[in-house]
Amino acid sequence: MEEMDLQKYFRGQQVAMQWHPFLLAMASEMGEHLDEGVLRGLFAGVGRRLAADATDFFADIATLTELQECLNDFWGRMQWGWVHLQEGDDCVEIVHQAAPLAEAFGDESLVWSIGFLEGFYQSVFGLLGASRAMAVRAHDRQEDGFVLRLRFGQ
Repeated sequence: MEEMDLQKYFRGQQVAMQWHPFLLAMASEMGEHLDEGVLRGLFAGVGRRLAADATDFFADIATLTELQECLNDFWGRMQWGWVHLQEGDDCVEIVHQAAPLAEAFGDESLVWSIGFLEGFYQSVFGLLGASRAMAVRAHDRQEDGFVLRLRFGQ
């Protein structure tokens, strides 16, 4: 089996069948009535809310390695994939794999649904004391819905 076949199969398992048609229809309807910026902001708010509800989960973290381990435990419990954090010269690269955003809302919605991860990670870094001058932003172009790339920096 080729890698693309495995990815297609795996993505097909990410969203419960009772919710999949509903989520796709909802995303399509929202996309017809709201612009991408509004939708991205809405999803960022959902991400911030989820992080705020999980504040205790991220307490007492002192290193990037500890944060990555904690995040992977958190995402694993939700079956939302895993993350790799890599410190760069002027940012932290965030590579989130297997988040069900593209599968749940459609590949075309990724331009705005990725706001969920932006809001979530922004709040987590804020909870840990990061400056408000630092921001989480998704890379302008995502190669696919399976590996999502973001960065936290100025």
